[in-house]
Amino acid sequence: MRAGLALWLAALASGALAATPAPRLPAGAYVLPAAKITEMLRQCSRGAPAPGEGSWRPDAASIIALERSLPAALRAHDRDHDWSGFPQKWARQYVGIVRNGRRMIYGNYVPGPLGTGSRAAAEVFMVCDGGPSFFGAEYDVAAGKITHLAFNGVT
Repeated sequence: MRAGLALWLAALASGALAATPAPRLPAGAYVLPAAKITEMLRQCSRGAPAPGEGSWRPDAASIIALERSLPAALRAHDRDHDWSGFPQKWARQYVGIVRNGRRMIYGNYVPGPLGTGSRAAAEVFMVCDGGPSFFGAEYDVAAGKITHLAFNGVT
């Protein structure tokens, strides 16, 4: 028993039992600072969810979970639109909102790349109208589901 424990401790010390690396933020996805929440929720041609009482910084694993659940919600809402390239053909900006003690992620989605660098990660990309390719979605992290979905210029 002691020999097994000693071998395990030696492997751990040598890095052989290193933890799995944390997931990375997907390409084209940006987490904006909490100071941008108000601006992100002030959309000019689509509804947005209510603000919360706090903020948090979404991690890559939570954003990946959101992006995995969103295609089904998109297809259920609009079967005629081509969502086959989601999320890779959209630039995505995210903020973390705490509402009623629950962690939510609000995403702002625009077709095509926003570019790279600090501008895409710091400035809210805003398009008035633009049609259903421009949309916003809110995700409840604990429930693992989309709670709000709205498209530009669509009533």
